[in-house]
Amino acid sequence: MVLTLMDKQAGREVATAEVFGQCVLYAPTVEDKIRITRFQHEELKHFQLIARLMAELAWTWTPTCATSRRPARVHRTRPTPDPGLDRPPRSSNFMIDRAATFQLSEYTRGSYVPLAEANRVILKEEEGHKNFGEACLEEMTRDEPTRAEIQRRFKKWFVASMRIFGRAKTPGNQYCIDVGLKTRDSGDIAAAYLDSIRPVMARCGLRFPDRSELPLELPPQVDLSVPAAVAAR
Repeated sequence: MVLTLMDKQAGREVATAEVFGQCVLYAPTVEDKIRITRFQHEELKHFQLIARLMAELAWTWTPTCATSRRPARVHRTRPTPDPGLDRPPRSSNFMIDRAATFQLSEYTRGSYVPLAEANRVILKEEEGHKNFGEACLEEMTRDEPTRAEIQRRFKKWFVASMRIFGRAKTPGNQYCIDVGLKTRDSGDIAAAYLDSIRPVMARCGLRFPDRSELPLELPPQVDLSVPAAVAAR
C-alpha cells in the first residue's frame, strides 16, 4: 500500500511539473514566468524525493515507466493559445494544488515515517503554489467576462481536483486508516477541501457544478453549496 501511494504521488508530481512548463508559454509577465519556473523546479524535486523513497524499497520509478506496474502515461501535448482566457493555468492551479495539499497532509501524520517526513518538506512548498493560484483567481474574477469563462471551465478543474482524493469508503481507504497511513477516509478529506475553498468561491462569485453534471460519484458529506447572498456580485 505504501508503494501504491508513492507511485500515484510520483506520477502526479511529474505531471504537474509538465503542466507548469506549459504555463510558462502564456504567463503574462516575466515575473510570472520566473515564479512558474520555480514551481516547476519544486515539483520535480518532489518527484525525486518520492522516487528515492521508492528506490529504498527496491522499486524503480521513472517519468515514463513504473517498472513494477504498467507504464505510466504523462500528458505531453502542447497547449493551444486561448484568446478567450489568457491565463487559465493560474486559476486552475488554485484547485489542483490545494486539493493536493489536503491529500498530502494526511500522509504527514502517517505511520510510514519516511513518507511522512518527505511530505512535510513537500507541503511547505505546495502552500506557496496554492496561495498563488488563489490570489490569481481573485484577481481574474474581478473582470466579468473572465469570471464567466472561468465558471464555464470550472467543471473540468473541479473533477480533476476531486479525483486526487480517490473513491470514498473503499477497502483500501479502510486499510490505510487501520494501519495508520492516513487518519480520514477520502470522502472526509474531500469534504474538508471543499469547505476550505467555499469562502474563496463566494468572494469570486463562482459556484460549484451540480452533482448531476459530474462524471464521478461524490460522497454524501460533500457540500456543493455557496452562500448565494455572498456569492452575488
